[in-house]
Amino acid sequence: MTNHICLQTYLSYPLAQWVRSEADDHGECVSVFIRDLVMAAYIAQDEGNSDALKGLDKAREIVFSSVALDAILTAHPDSSLRQKTHDAYARRLQRLGLAPASSNGGRDEA
Repeated sequence: MTNHICLQTYLSYPLAQWVRSEADDHGECVSVFIRDLVMAAYIAQDEGNSDALKGLDKAREIVFSSVALDAILTAHPDSSLRQKTHDAYARRLQRLGLAPASSNGGRDEA
């Protein structure tokens, strides 16, 4: 499992207000919102430097992580946790302007 490292930054007041407002509008904490922005920039930069094989490896890792997480959530004692995760995922897709994979299901298939 990845150990996260705390980083601190200072922003101008208008930028800080925008970050807080956007995070609140999307039901996210400021930390998660900023992490998503940094991760999107990192992925965009990394995609410009990767070759086809690295892209396939990333895709395999993403699929494995998705299946593993779904299995863990399915077996978790809190049966609502899996649905909460799917709901958060849907909010994130919406915020990024991405359409969900399917409106008629499919997300329950592991």
